[in-house]
Amino acid sequence: MELSTRRLAHIYSEGTPKERRALYDVSIDVPPGSFYAIIGHTGSGKSTLIQHLNGLLKPTSGSVKIGGTTIQPDEKGKRLKEIRKQVGMVFQYPEHQLFEETIEKDICFGPRNFGISEKEAKRRAKESLEKVGLGEEYLQRSPFELSGGQMRRVAIAGVLAMKPDVLILDEPTAGLDPSGRHDMMDLFLSLQQEQNITIILVTHSMEDAARYADHIIVMSGGTVYMEGIPTEIFGQEDKLQAVGLDIPESTRFLKSLQERFGTSVETGYTEDAVVDIIERLMKAGNVQ
Repeated sequence: MELSTRRLAHIYSEGTPKERRALYDVSIDVPPGSFYAIIGHTGSGKSTLIQHLNGLLKPTSGSVKIGGTTIQPDEKGKRLKEIRKQVGMVFQYPEHQLFEETIEKDICFGPRNFGISEKEAKRRAKESLEKVGLGEEYLQRSPFELSGGQMRRVAIAGVLAMKPDVLILDEPTAGLDPSGRHDMMDLFLSLQQEQNITIILVTHSMEDAARYADHIIVMSGGTVYMEGIPTEIFGQEDKLQAVGLDIPESTRFLKSLQERFGTSVETGYTEDAVVDIIERLMKAGNVQ
């Protein structure tokens, strides 16, 4: 499913003393099956933008196209429910949204709310739980007996049970340790590759953006500041620093390697790329 916006703008509390412009002139295109990252400092408009991409917010002006549906300022609510089936949203700390007595009931809640039969909802619960790495023996357990990481996987399974074409992730690894963060991000990558769903990741982690995204959108002051593939974005350190962002540690290490040994290395910004480059330099005798 393709997502796009055209000159999207959003004003909170319009016409009141608390009026605040959160977005303006945002035009983006997200192709089907892609993995996009949206980065920017706090207040840059990231969260407001993604809430337009599944109909949680409507434009003040401009438009949002989600598949074959175009949302404009005068959009009525009737079509938005269907959109939210197609575009799943995983918020920060999604485990805080768990409330049912069993994991199965929690995962089934979304599908049942959208008219799916109980039998089909239970089938989806089992299937989506397996996708996040938990077996069917968890179905009758209370979600509140699980570890924090397991609870987050259950919450994500509840979104996957809706069978969305697009998965929007708002800081999905917040609060996890490094190992848990990598496991969670690898899970999303495998879902994207195996099911060809579109992933949109909002993150403060430059390493995650570099490692997982095909394309990066940088937000600043409520609009798109720059966008491109990771190597293009992280090759412009001065522009990123101008809006309060930094380059990944792996990129910084490569730059220091170039300066120290006076050698030129090809661009590479993930940890794996750094390891490959160092190995090649060692074989060539440039690094000891």
